[in-house]
Amino acid sequence: MLSLVVMMGLHVSLAAEPAAMTSPEANRGVPAPAQVAAEPASSQTTQAKTETTPAAAPAAATPAAKPEAKPEAKPEEAKKPAANPPATLAELKEQFPTIKATQKDDGTFVIDEKFAVTGKGTTDNPYVVTWEHLVSVSELYDPKRGQKKLPDRVMFLDGAYVTITGYVAFPLYVSEPKELLCMLNQWDGCCIGVPPTPYDAIEVKLKDSATKEQRMTTFGTVSGKLFVKPYLVGDWLVGLYLMEEASMGKPKPSNAGT
Repeated sequence: MLSLVVMMGLHVSLAAEPAAMTSPEANRGVPAPAQVAAEPASSQTTQAKTETTPAAAPAAATPAAKPEAKPEAKPEEAKKPAANPPATLAELKEQFPTIKATQKDDGTFVIDEKFAVTGKGTTDNPYVVTWEHLVSVSELYDPKRGQKKLPDRVMFLDGAYVTITGYVAFPLYVSEPKELLCMLNQWDGCCIGVPPTPYDAIEVKLKDSATKEQRMTTFGTVSGKLFVKPYLVGDWLVGLYLMEEASMGKPKPSNAGT
């Protein structure tokens, strides 16, 4: 995932104890052991034979019982985007049982009684979403505060085609860029505007290179396949929203609002 800064042109050994040694001085003054009287000589001297008892074979080592193997813990897998984005309330509730939503007669979803989403989430009829909807995730998802579960209010958009309008910024010194930032607030990467946060910016990859007219604009509409993919450094959220296979609509005046 591209960072927001990159988008604007900005990694045994064991010691043995010495054996106890007896010095010659320690033996001085100790009487020599009495000599054993020699046995009478015989025609055939029988020498005492020292019988050597073979050392007993070491007992066979009993193999230690192996601990019962425990299944490795697998990281929790992110929910895969549905093949077909939900177009009806029944489909939405089936895929996201905990979501709070209603649907109007014209098909518009109303999420949490305040975020309206029109469209079907397809290439020909993408969902139309607002920045207020995307930014609202910050109320429930903040890893550095221990809030690490993404709410269904945005997860149902994961993998769907969406359209959103906002300020745009292209990488500097790139003549034919295929990437851009779409943001809630205006920002030129340096001095003008408010730097974006992960909640109010989308990293966009265009299908085709931007035209000269598009590169010179600061405000417009982008449509493409949205992914909700947190990019974390430790517990710090660096990025959240990605868009691929995107296209950019006709540039609009920068004072058009969102």
